Amino acid sequence: MTRTLATGDAAPERRVPVLIVGGGPVGLALAAELGWRGIACELIEQGDGAIATPKMNEVNTRTMEFCRRWGIAEAVESCPFPADWPMDVVFVTSLAGHELGRVERLPRRLQKPGPASPMHLEVCAQTWFDPILRRFADSFPCVRLRYGCRLESFSQDGAGVAADIVDLTTGRRERVAALFLAACDGANSAVRRSLGIGLGGPGILGHPAHLFFRAPGLLEQCGKAPGTFFVAIDRDGLWANLRIIDPAAGLWRLMVLETDGTLTPETVDRMAYLRRGLGRAIEVEWHGVSVWTRMGAVAERYQHGRVFLLGDAVHQLSPTAALGMNTGIGDAVDLGWKLAAVLEGWGGAGLLASYDAERRPVGWRNVGKSTEFHREQTAFTAGLEAIDDAGPEGEALRARLGPAVRGLGRTFRTLGLQLGYRYDDSPICVADGSTAPPDDPETYTPSARPGARAPHAFIAEGRSTLDLFGRDFVLLRLGRDAPAGAVLEAAAASRRVPLRVVTLHEPALGALYECRLVLVRPDGHVAWRGDAEPDDAVAVIDRVRGAASASPATA
Repeated sequence: MTRTLATGDAAPERRVPVLIVGGGPVGLALAAELGWRGIACELIEQGDGAIATPKMNEVNTRTMEFCRRWGIAEAVESCPFPADWPMDVVFVTSLAGHELGRVERLPRRLQKPGPASPMHLEVCAQTWFDPILRRFADSFPCVRLRYGCRLESFSQDGAGVAADIVDLTTGRRERVAALFLAACDGANSAVRRSLGIGLGGPGILGHPAHLFFRAPGLLEQCGKAPGTFFVAIDRDGLWANLRIIDPAAGLWRLMVLETDGTLTPETVDRMAYLRRGLGRAIEVEWHGVSVWTRMGAVAERYQHGRVFLLGDAVHQLSPTAALGMNTGIGDAVDLGWKLAAVLEGWGGAGLLASYDAERRPVGWRNVGKSTEFHREQTAFTAGLEAIDDAGPEGEALRARLGPAVRGLGRTFRTLGLQLGYRYDDSPICVADGSTAPPDDPETYTPSARPGARAPHAFIAEGRSTLDLFGRDFVLLRLGRDAPAGAVLEAAAASRRVPLRVVTLHEPALGALYECRLVLVRPDGHVAWRGDAEPDDAVAVIDRVRGAASASPATA
């Protein structure tokens, strides 16, 4: 796709600071983040944006924190998934068969903010989530969303990116000159391939099939109490799961974890898989079949010159643990504030390079854990021949399996994965020599160590500390005896870095953040902390804005 512009090529017809390729949730999130910051951008998507069947169904806690910051959390919480529907994970021999165990998860209506976050995971299928992001991004005059448009080719030099675009409806071609190009064009990213960026990691993990169908009243027909996710285990092992996507419409998805790799949507025996999953013959209305490749892969790099890659273009995760789209939203937030800083003139020459340094390790972390979860499930195969038997042997086996299958439920207890990622080795954070907390998938340990997500705590009037972060850098003064912060404030002003000083007196915050001064970045991650102002405040500001590589001295 990349080519060198030939002599005599027409001058670019239009100019835009950021061109986004791909209109899925990650591309829309980047457009929203830039628009929210007042940065002009244009998004092109070759499809029409309609979602017939969703690829994702859960918006995790960290992504909900970003939605809270953008002001769209209520829209996600109000999606059509019923607020009183239990989010339980249920292990069954089939939907009409024996229930082996249940991991209870409260319905939205009964969930309360926990100590880790003011938000919680939401079930909101892509059919609802993408339009919410689209409306939000489209609400900014500086954002232009263009559907039915395809990137044909691009080239770049030190000054920018020249992109050739075709309108698939009219056939009209045009040249767009962008300062930066952001590729959110999916697992088969043409941009990544054209740049010659390879993928590393476990590689192909399997060839699953998705079968979407409508069957109102299915749970009642199968004699099961409501739940959201049903894991099917029969004599051949854990082989599938059934998710209810829209209870009101009776829309379900059956995921067959593995096929032989030769099937196509036309050759999948839908009825055979359905009978096996349901445990009986039930008439359904089919809504689509797809056969795809499960991958564990991370790109060799996330940036090439002025081109950045996000989402599935650079990390492909097993959907086990529902980290894929949510990891991509984190990419968009990280890159978004850095692009804004550079375009506004205060971001340093090294700021954009920190995108790869920060987000690629997160990609490896999440690919590794989701792959581990997947392999745990597919290894659950031995000694299950009597699992459906009605006699004493079957009853005894099912009783023994209860604790084991509930152990597999850790795939659905991932708050540590969702909130605990850190930028430990970031070139734009000032390490303080403190010990890193454990990175446990299930349990989140709050930490204000530089590189970590600044911890949540409720402050005056029911607000969260997270509500303080987003637009600018924030210097927290914690406690009545905290230093004034004037030196850091002046240093930021000298570099035109937007910074607000916020004083908080709640005693518990000092213990939570462990220092009296904490500098938090626009994305909510800690950049620096100390009990006194740094000896060289300008060096600290230069470091966190990407204008210095050496570690500044601290007080």
